[in-house]
Parts: sequence; structure tokens; C-alpha cells
Amino acid sequence: MLPQTLAQAKIWDMSAFGVLYDESYDRVYRYIFHRTLDTTVTEDIMSEVFTKALKNIKKFRGETEGEYYAWMFQISYTTLIDFSRKEIWIDSLEEIEWEIGYEEEKGKTLDMTEKLAEILEYMKTFTEKERAIITMKIWDDLSYEQISTIT
Repeated sequence: MLPQTLAQAKIWDMSAFGVLYDESYDRVYRYIFHRTLDTTVTEDIMSEVFTKALKNIKKFRGETEGEYYAWMFQISYTTLIDFSRKEIWIDSLEEIEWEIGYEEEKGKTLDMTEKLAEILEYMKTFTEKERAIITMKIWDDLSYEQISTIT
């Protein structure tokens, strides 16, 4: 992603914003999906995130790819918080298993389900912000500097 593409997007060049969208879609999708574990909710949030990005691209002051991703993750983070206030995404462990794709032999699935239940139960002891920080570091492999910028 070139600084020129960012500069063009800031002046409402829709083809430049399309390049930014294409370049960042997968990373932002993974970031959101790891928190919702629901494709439908993730797609709804993605729509909101990129709508906010488009509306606010003129206000974006960064010039580098890293600054752009930090900005996008910050928008994603606040949008996730807004959505989390409205609804609960995870209904059951079976739903999580289906989304992640656990269809191995029953013994392995049962073991993984138990471990996942323990992890989810332990994660409940953290605040929403602490859970977000943990998932940004582990699942999204973000640096501490990026996490600090986002939160």
C-alpha cells in the first residue's frame, strides 16, 4: 500500500479507497471474526467498519501502511464494543465448534470442547478491554505498540 494511495483516498478517490479496502479486508475480517466467532455478525460489523472508514477517511492523518492498519483496527475495536453492547454472539460451545470447524473424531472433539470451555470460562474473569488485548496479541499477532494505539 503506497502513501499515494492513502493520499488519493483522502480526497475521495473511490478507486484508491477500493485498493485500501481490498488490501485490508482479510486482516480486518480475521480481527473481528476472532471476537465474534459468527460469520453473519462479522459481516455486519465489517460493513459498519468500512462505512465509518469511508466517512472519516478525510480525517485520517497517517501516511503509512502501519498507521492505516492501526486506524482500521481502532475503528474495528470501537465498532465491536458498540455491537457487544447490543447483543451476545456466542450461544453455545456447539456453535463455536461449527464455526471453527471441529469435525474430528469424538474423543478429540470432546477434549477440545472441554479445553475451550475452560478457556472461555477463564476469559470471563477479565474485563472486555483485557479480553480484547489478549485476543489482539494472540490471534491477531499485533505488537504491543499497535495494541496501545488501538485501545
